[in-house]
Amino acid sequence: MRLTSTLRAVAIAGLALCSSLTSLAGSGIFLMGNLNGWQALADYEFAETSVENQYTLKLGSLEGDFKIATSDWSTIDLGAPLTGSSTVATGEYDCVRRGGNFKAVAMTNVTITLDYAEEGSSKMTISADNNPVIPTNGISGTLPVLYIITDPIMLSKDLDDKDYRDGTYWLDANGFDNFESIGSAEEMLPLEIKARGNWTRKGFAKKPFKLKLGSKQNMLGLSKSKHFALLAHADDYNAYLRNFVGFNLGKRIGLPWTPAQQPVEVVMNGDYRGLYFLTESIRVEKDRINIAELNDEETDPSLCSGGYLVELDNYEEGDQIISPEEGGNDVMRVTFDTPEVYSPLQRRFVEDQFLTMNRMVSEHNPDLWKYMDLDMAARYYIVEEIIDHRESYHGSTYLFRDRGEGQKWTFSPLWDCGAAFGRENVEGYFSDEYLFGNLWIANMRQVPGFMEKVKETWSWFWGTRVGNHGAELFADIDKYIESLRSAAVADHKRWAGAPRPNYEGSTDVVNNSDLNPGTRFVKQCLNRKTAWLAKEWGTPSATATEPVRDITEAQALPEYLTADIDAVLSENPAISGFYNLQGLPISRAEKGQIVIKIEKGKATKVLVR
Repeated sequence: MRLTSTLRAVAIAGLALCSSLTSLAGSGIFLMGNLNGWQALADYEFAETSVENQYTLKLGSLEGDFKIATSDWSTIDLGAPLTGSSTVATGEYDCVRRGGNFKAVAMTNVTITLDYAEEGSSKMTISADNNPVIPTNGISGTLPVLYIITDPIMLSKDLDDKDYRDGTYWLDANGFDNFESIGSAEEMLPLEIKARGNWTRKGFAKKPFKLKLGSKQNMLGLSKSKHFALLAHADDYNAYLRNFVGFNLGKRIGLPWTPAQQPVEVVMNGDYRGLYFLTESIRVEKDRINIAELNDEETDPSLCSGGYLVELDNYEEGDQIISPEEGGNDVMRVTFDTPEVYSPLQRRFVEDQFLTMNRMVSEHNPDLWKYMDLDMAARYYIVEEIIDHRESYHGSTYLFRDRGEGQKWTFSPLWDCGAAFGRENVEGYFSDEYLFGNLWIANMRQVPGFMEKVKETWSWFWGTRVGNHGAELFADIDKYIESLRSAAVADHKRWAGAPRPNYEGSTDVVNNSDLNPGTRFVKQCLNRKTAWLAKEWGTPSATATEPVRDITEAQALPEYLTADIDAVLSENPAISGFYNLQGLPISRAEKGQIVIKIEKGKATKVLVR
């Protein structure tokens, strides 16, 4: 039975209630909104299609708030899943009973198709000649603006999953020198978007996101890639300076790669979402973590020594390597980042490496430096200690290892400095409080060679790389803060009083409308902490030179990833060509692969470049 007969009876009853309504001749379902004074007028009545319970309406233009309803609102009253106005563009939307208003912005040649469901959500599909998404208010206009159209659920304060949704985007450089716009309101580009983070995703109405663009782009001067993060910093009450200072120091001290970020304003589905920080995601890529790419579930032993990217994690999730922190108060959790899924051989190697390093850290064994890059371990630690990042070595702490003999695990990149500048008394090692466990670092300071390297690196770094008493760093902070002032005010207006997520411990988005107090506090923390470190590690020298790199030989690869070259030759004295590390012939050596090259009775191991 079609829905029409019931609706027509309701529509006729509606006429008696409102004699000014135009006579009904269609489905009895209307678009009700600002455009027609919220009245059931004939020009806004849906027509039936040949599909059961499907209705369509064509309009020359559409603007303002609207819903879909019967004339008296009693049988059908369909709106947006979210409270307030949910701005629409071309695409498909869920319609729920007694929902909020949908909002259109100057759309032309519009077709709306309603697939009505008697139970659950109905579906509304919109097509139009244009796809405007510029909001009418809220935006400060002092930064580049990223416009995104996607599933309305991404705007929910209770967004709980990390699933990708399809969408489109365009980036307005807003006239900034050296930046280029990407796409346009008329020609938006494809992307996928998902929520990211753990506490920052669940605890705040303003969510962080991960973007996967349809094609690689240089977004606002960041490295060309498909992969970027939109960080909300909804909990950074220190004038959005935590990541900025950490990343700034990471670049200055010469870590292998430190993410870059660019502040932007974000508009999603026409809704102004405030101030965000477009950031290079952690990726194994040429312009980011430049190591050999390694496939999921790789079984070729000649490839399984690298490249790996792992995280020392503070969450237990999925398949991890978990072991007690020997001599500590926590456990070591190693999360697989790249590749994401290990074969038994890959897991065996990485597990052997980290269990060995974990034991050596607790034993204060200097053989640790056969497995770990001492120079980068010292540089990474100096940055984390300067910003007093009490969550480091416990979460969001990354290490990578490239493929082949002679490689070591390297602390890098810095990421998520969200617990920096959080202690009242910064005159002391952050790990002494053991608030977050601080895996390894308290013991690493007692491993021979580490503090010697830290002290000479500190003298060079703080003495020459940040200006006199950090002057260049502080100048960067001042320039950064000035660029954010108007957008920070607009962000607070957007989120002040916003409903909190239905999650235990959720809280309000921070108020950074006045950036001065947070800026003063961060500078005070930096001055006090570096003055204390100068007492502990020695006064930095403006004439110090960069320390000579550690020459400790890397630990040899385990036998299960290598082959005995002499054995290969003894069994096949006349062979030539290339063989994998198990002595099996290969027709073609891949870039980054370690192979055995046999020529004129002589065998050598080579790394294919």
